Amino acid sequence: MQPRHIAWSVCLIPVVAAHGSFLFGLWEGVANECVPYLEGCTSISRAAREGNAIFLFRGLMMPVAALLVLFWYLQSVWLRQVTREPHPWTFVSGAIGAVFLILYVDFLGTEGDLYQFLRRYGTTLYFALTILAQMFSIRSLQQKAGTLDTKIRRYLNLQFLLMLLYWCLGLANVVIKATGVSWADEAENVIEWHFALYMSLYFALNAMMWKRSRFEWRFGVERG
Repeated sequence: MQPRHIAWSVCLIPVVAAHGSFLFGLWEGVANECVPYLEGCTSISRAAREGNAIFLFRGLMMPVAALLVLFWYLQSVWLRQVTREPHPWTFVSGAIGAVFLILYVDFLGTEGDLYQFLRRYGTTLYFALTILAQMFSIRSLQQKAGTLDTKIRRYLNLQFLLMLLYWCLGLANVVIKATGVSWADEAENVIEWHFALYMSLYFALNAMMWKRSRFEWRFGVERG
């Protein structure tokens, strides 16, 4: 499997898992009929644990956690090729984030305050550490932007724009919660759906970067 296929997998599988679980819930009649990106009738977690959708979500997201560890290892290898410097923290933060994804998925659908705490703890650190790894990667490439291929610089700029969008969504969520408006929960759900989608798009852009640079990896043999 080419490295870019790993990147495309960690982009597309979570998108399929979240939307597939929501559609599965609609088909079973246990999910609210709405457009979650606009109306926020449900969170991704709630959509994934409604009815039998949880089996679809778990079955897809558990392998994603393993693929994420591999992705961040490959990203650190590629960054070393491009920048001529090691990037251990990109791998470490991304890999630890993948571990917390396992924690979140494993306790999804379980009852009790402790399990709810572990789910929230898992999903928060998964998102936070994955975004931290993305930030490390973007910053490393920006420092060498002058040596990058034109298309790779274009993809990097799009990744940076996604990062700005993350921060705007996060700040909007904080402000909405602080105001205590009646529709704060719905707004949080809308932001969560958008946030997860945009975070996945980062990996698609990375796949195109790897393809452009002809990055290859074969059982310990790296070429680029």
